[in-house]
Amino acid sequence: MINFCFTSWVVGFGLIGLFLHQLFYGYSMAGIYFHIPFCLKKCHYCDFYSRSDPNGIEEIVQSEIKELILRRDYLENEIVTTIYFGGGTPSILDTKHIIELLNCVRNNFEVSNDCEITFEANPDDLSEIYLADLYRCGINRLSVGIQSFNDDILKFLGRRHDSKKLNYIVDIAKLIGFDNISIDLIFGIPGFDTLVYFDSLKSAVQMNIQHISAYSLTIAEGTLFYKLLKNNKISEINEDILVDQFNQTIDFLVLNGFEHYEISNYAKEGYQSRHNSSYWNDIKYLGIGPSAHSYNQISRQWNVSNSKQYCSNIKESKSFYKIEYLAPEDKFNEYLITGLRTSKGISKKFIFENFNDKIWHHFSRELDKLFEQNLVSLVDESIVLTRKGILISDFILRNLYFV
Repeated sequence: MINFCFTSWVVGFGLIGLFLHQLFYGYSMAGIYFHIPFCLKKCHYCDFYSRSDPNGIEEIVQSEIKELILRRDYLENEIVTTIYFGGGTPSILDTKHIIELLNCVRNNFEVSNDCEITFEANPDDLSEIYLADLYRCGINRLSVGIQSFNDDILKFLGRRHDSKKLNYIVDIAKLIGFDNISIDLIFGIPGFDTLVYFDSLKSAVQMNIQHISAYSLTIAEGTLFYKLLKNNKISEINEDILVDQFNQTIDFLVLNGFEHYEISNYAKEGYQSRHNSSYWNDIKYLGIGPSAHSYNQISRQWNVSNSKQYCSNIKESKSFYKIEYLAPEDKFNEYLITGLRTSKGISKKFIFENFNDKIWHHFSRELDKLFEQNLVSLVDESIVLTRKGILISDFILRNLYFV
């Protein structure tokens, strides 16, 4: 089965990106991610950790504030250049909670003046008043989970908004002052043809926004769609149709001024997601909240995926996360995962200089096979996936992994 998405939380060993940033900006950087584990309604395809009862919001926010203070040394005094509110649905937060969390960050970490602060939002939650409050809080990048402009698709996906106010909400956000807006779209939806998806793609471009994330629908274990699939109530989309929709996405967005800088992400010049890009460039980040992940170039950590247990352990000063230290093989594999998903690719020279002979010889041997099959190409001394390669990225990674 074709798969366009890699594991979203994994961070790689791309020291090149870190070196270039330090050379240009003169300092090391880091990011902070807040997981807001609440959804008023669970989407049929979502496998992220969340809960539907919003009564625990205050407790979660206070626990996340305490975690920030407990882990203030995790980033080793590096400057925080990106902050990201994800979920779940961050837009069910009251703005007083957002202010508390941001104030705690500024009181315990050094934050850059140009810090990118991204806020994920459900369109249903974005009134004019709420958008204005977000702007006053310091949010400077909106990520709106539109997913589709077609009401039948939205209903099929289990979204709680319809298409009526989508353009209005984005227009209001612009008038308030937001000039860095991203939206999410989903393609590869069974039962809906390419023309329906393409209409959503055209509507997205007509919004005159700066960033679009277009994801292939993935049916993950534990979701409603997975149950329906196992019971033959739905079926996965034909792969030829999926490939056609993916190719049309790239061609149409590039034609309209978007750079395809990562498998699922497209940006106008200067508007790449700095936070998500840090995951692919070996930048340290601290994940706050239940199920959030952290990385410090030595190990990765992940918090318990249970809100009650998370809050209880924080309150009682008990351990609330697990940790895995990265061996050279892990760092190599993750360098592949993160680097090959971007348009910058990976460096053959970097692998030769930073990993042992066994890893290097394995990599060289498998790489030659991929070149012969036109699955990778050499662009400015970097190895990147061809479009053919992107379509079977899982296969490529399985062959390149060192195990």
